[in-house]
Amino acid sequence: MKYLAYFQPNKELSDLISRQNHLVLPGSGLHSTLCFFYMEPGHENKLVMDLSQINFNPFEFETLGFDDFDKDSLVLKLSRSDELLQLHSGIVSVVKNYADSEFDAIAKQYFGDNYNPHLTISKSSSQFDRTSKELIGRKNRIAKYTLAKKVDGNWKEMQDFYSSG
Repeated sequence: MKYLAYFQPNKELSDLISRQNHLVLPGSGLHSTLCFFYMEPGHENKLVMDLSQINFNPFEFETLGFDDFDKDSLVLKLSRSDELLQLHSGIVSVVKNYADSEFDAIAKQYFGDNYNPHLTISKSSSQFDRTSKELIGRKNRIAKYTLAKKVDGNWKEMQDFYSSG
């Protein structure tokens, strides 16, 4: 089963993005991926317990610019604060104990030094206005992340994790 650890922008930034023309939101909604992986569902309870042991401080990010990602995703690139990178690293360290054998290949491509935080906002093929400066330079403070799993083609939230600060 596929799992996703992510955080979401605050209401102000979400509303600003939602008001843009030619927006095609991803199936998982507005989000920034901290880690995705495949795992046997029988490990869920232990994974949640271990993730809940990660202490993290609230962190801030700033939107930097538009970029294309993967097959057809338009993203807003985000700044890489130390707190965000520490949370990402902590989650990956826990997840690798439960994820299936594909995780090493996923981790090499997307995680660690290759982790490029971004906010997935639309499809690259949409007519979204990439020249708009309205979404650039926006700061956001994050104090929680969410673990979700894909069930019958839809993302189902499993657990929220809150900062210790």
